Amino acid sequence: MNVPNLLSLFRILITFFFILAVHYNRLDYALYLFILQGLTDLLDGFIARVMSTKTNLGAYLDPIADKTMLLAAFIMLSIKNIVPVWLPALIILKDLIVAIGFFILYRLGRTIKPVPSIFGKITTTCQIVTVLVILLIQIFSWSNVRVYSDALIFVTAFFTVLAGSHYVYQGIQMAREGRASKSPT
Repeated sequence: MNVPNLLSLFRILITFFFILAVHYNRLDYALYLFILQGLTDLLDGFIARVMSTKTNLGAYLDPIADKTMLLAAFIMLSIKNIVPVWLPALIILKDLIVAIGFFILYRLGRTIKPVPSIFGKITTTCQIVTVLVILLIQIFSWSNVRVYSDALIFVTAFFTVLAGSHYVYQGIQMAREGRASKSPT
């Protein structure tokens, strides 16, 4: 266990308090906690790279912490009718499809380390920005800029579908490569 992994675990713990803050309509606290999660995410990645402390555990723990943070945010915001319920459903569906794909590849004997694609990184960025903007709009009652949050929701949905499709395509390619390498020549 190293510092970056501890920071990832800390992010997961913060998610619990984020959920409570949204539940009790303390969106200002939720915003602070979400920002703290983002800062610890940046910090754990920075430390892991600079101090060369990347671990296999961290390769799994960091994305789990990210998913926990973002899914909790979208689910809680949809429970409070701040974002449409179809958005967290879409995000969950994409993550479920990717997880099933990893499992299928594993069962096919393909060992892969989770590596985010450029579309996955864009999707995560869109999701983070969407949560931040929506929280800010709610906290400061910026009803005149609500159109931006609606646009961000659709951009986030678009990139979620694009990233999911890209991961499915990559998974199919990996499965075919595994089959091709096992077939007689």
